[in-house]
Amino acid sequence: PFRHESELSKPYDFRTTSIAREPIIVCRGPDNQVRAFLNVCPHRGMMIERRPSGSFLEGQPSGNPKRMTCMFHGWQFDMKGGCVYVSREKEGYQDRLCKDDVGLRRLRCEVKFGGFVWVNLNDKAPSLEDWAGKPFECLRKSLEAEPLQVFHYHKAIVDTNYKLWHDTNAEFYHDFMHYHNRVTGFNDAYFARKNEAFDNGHVVVGTFEVNYDKYEGFESRAALSFPHLPPNQWYMIDLFPGINFNLRGSALRCDVVTPLGPNRTMIEFRGLGLKSDSKEDRMTRINHHNSIWGPFGRNLHED
Repeated sequence: PFRHESELSKPYDFRTTSIAREPIIVCRGPDNQVRAFLNVCPHRGMMIERRPSGSFLEGQPSGNPKRMTCMFHGWQFDMKGGCVYVSREKEGYQDRLCKDDVGLRRLRCEVKFGGFVWVNLNDKAPSLEDWAGKPFECLRKSLEAEPLQVFHYHKAIVDTNYKLWHDTNAEFYHDFMHYHNRVTGFNDAYFARKNEAFDNGHVVVGTFEVNYDKYEGFESRAALSFPHLPPNQWYMIDLFPGINFNLRGSALRCDVVTPLGPNRTMIEFRGLGLKSDSKEDRMTRINHHNSIWGPFGRNLHED
């Protein structure tokens, strides 16, 4: 996934990044639809938007409100990627250019599996449902029951190959080195867990009930379980080659892995709760999330 839709909460909000070194922009239109485009002007290949995030609702020094504007020659595009203004169009092109033919390159984009924004550069790739639908069956009801919201973000750069993150998430062997896991989780249900493998390299780790209150400083998460998730249960979906969803009762963690080189990997961590949370419930979810997965939690990214 590129981002979560809650990070584009209002019309004209945008986020930028790169996928396979291609600059990408995702924005929410006035029709509330989220769309993705190459962040490249079709005129001379200039990168259009250089800010990591923001809103097009207000005008910029080089462009009008509600428009994506290339600062090189002032071409403007709407939130559907259509070209709506070419500077000196008549003088420069006479009748040789039609704005309908020079819109932004639109990319495949879906909001799915709990409101995550998925972008694909390949027009001929399998559908998102075909690629990842079966692994998500175990969490689909919980993640799609009501809108989610990102409450935490941090990233880490690890000196390792990106596939190692996937491999480590898909095995139980290192759990035995975690004192917390031995105290809270080692029971018959824990040892009955199974890894379920799917096409395309995806893995789902089976659930069990975690006894959080057995560990000093922790408490049961039963009162804030996600919808349709039994109290204190957890599931983990590991999508190859670099996306991980980890739902531990009260909080959802999503990791996106981006290889920066053969032995250098960036991991972006997001924590999510329910958009409808009260202030008190949200703080509880944040504490539950950060005590394990925050930058100073017990599960550091090196693990």
